[in-house]
Amino acid sequence: MEPQRADAGSSVDRATGQPGGGGLKQQDASRTRTPLSLERIVGVAIELIESEGPDSLSMRRLASRLGSSTMATYHHVADRQALMEAIAQRLLSELDPAVNPAGSKEPVDADRRGWVDLVRSEVSAFLELSRRHPATFAALLRTRPTALVTRVEGIEADLVAAGLDELPARLVVRTTARYLMGSVMGEQAAISAGQTMDEMNESFSFGLGALLEGMAARVG
Repeated sequence: MEPQRADAGSSVDRATGQPGGGGLKQQDASRTRTPLSLERIVGVAIELIESEGPDSLSMRRLASRLGSSTMATYHHVADRQALMEAIAQRLLSELDPAVNPAGSKEPVDADRRGWVDLVRSEVSAFLELSRRHPATFAALLRTRPTALVTRVEGIEADLVAAGLDELPARLVVRTTARYLMGSVMGEQAAISAGQTMDEMNESFSFGLGALLEGMAARVG
């Protein structure tokens, strides 16, 4: 008995990365599939990280979730690092665009906001982002994609524009970033201990306020 041969008309649907075929039924099915796009890949990658953790993300695992082939996924993202860059851009787009891009020549209105208010706003926005996407946010901190580094550099540039010297601006950003990371890691323990969101917000705001007041006294 001869082994069954594949249909000579079978192929891979380039739009979805899924097996296609020459039959009318297969052609009709291919029309209903969701086309593969960078936006969809990033969205599913975030879902994968949030449900199974940062270490679960691989191009093969992602392709399986997409119902696609690994090769089709590579048509949209070159590798895992490029995927993390796209994920970073997606998450950072959720932040209020209060910071000038790094290297921007437009000054911050220090009289309107002041550097203390600017830092408080940014750190609070990052905290909310980490709560919406905890596992993905942790993955970004580990991989340090260019988009995240650029955002941080933009904050430093705004502090300089608001009147701080470069070194104090850098130290303010580093110090508050460490406070943020410590708070993010500590929130899971706080939740396990039975703290409410209101209690965590109160503690975070108090600590951030004390930190900023201390730094303001040091740098002027």
